[in-house]
Amino acid sequence: MDDTLNSSTHSGLDPLDRLHTPAPTEQIYHSYVPQRYSGFTVENYFADRFGYLSKQEWIRIISEGSILVNGQTVKPGTVLSDCDQTSAHMGFRQEPPADRHLEIVFEDDSIRVFNKAAPIPVHPCGRYFKNSMTELLKEKYPDETPRPVQRLDSETTGLIVFAKSREAAAFLGKEFESGRMHKEYLALAMGEMSAEYLRIDAPIGKIKGSRRGVAHEDPKAQTALTEARCLSVKNGATLVQVTPLTGRTNQIRVHLAQEGLPLYNDSVYGKALPGVYDFGLHAHRLSFQCFDRQIDLTARPPAHFDPWLALA
Repeated sequence: MDDTLNSSTHSGLDPLDRLHTPAPTEQIYHSYVPQRYSGFTVENYFADRFGYLSKQEWIRIISEGSILVNGQTVKPGTVLSDCDQTSAHMGFRQEPPADRHLEIVFEDDSIRVFNKAAPIPVHPCGRYFKNSMTELLKEKYPDETPRPVQRLDSETTGLIVFAKSREAAAFLGKEFESGRMHKEYLALAMGEMSAEYLRIDAPIGKIKGSRRGVAHEDPKAQTALTEARCLSVKNGATLVQVTPLTGRTNQIRVHLAQEGLPLYNDSVYGKALPGVYDFGLHAHRLSFQCFDRQIDLTARPPAHFDPWLALA
């Protein structure tokens, strides 16, 4: 294999030129308590809804006065009611770099569709806060509430739909949940796909912590079905057209890795490449109904897909 896939600059720009690293900022997270958490203690609420920290960690943060309920500091054991407003003051943090470029593919009165860059998450998560699409859109469109209709991983590029109203968000949410929205991805997979077509029918469940994988023996695993078609093979890697027929978390990554075709630069299911931000998954096509309008969109993939696209 040549070095086509080992360069961090094959997009034409040095990563440091296209990525933005904001100055350290104080991370303050606001939330309203949903009805289902009415009667929970404040520490149980945070531990259950925001499980990236343990209950003991949340107790420590609450005891330090860093959690406010309706503008007032509280102690562990405080009982919450639905619609209480909480504020978690999580201190100053340095965020990872992100590509904040916004490319609008389509827009009308109901939706705005972007060709998402990477790396950037859709919502604030982990160490990301200002470097997230929803926070970026709040800055660009201060009179709107960002309402993403679907989610993409921070490393994944491609089409993502934001609704401009509650009505549009509710309508499209039902379209996604019902499976009526057609989605196609381009995957750059490490390894040579021997078959022209694969139909991968393998249940997905949690296999270690939050890591997901094929779990035939897990009764809680969810059915998952993926269709994959080989488009081109070059330098020991394959460009694959992927259609997920179900919508499980990390479905494409898990299913292709199961077939010996992990995505390029996938740190969880394949091999991470230090200093490289390009990733092997792109949401290429969406076809869906928005009220009385049928919409069919495609988005160009990043430049590191080009050598394989030229052969497809």
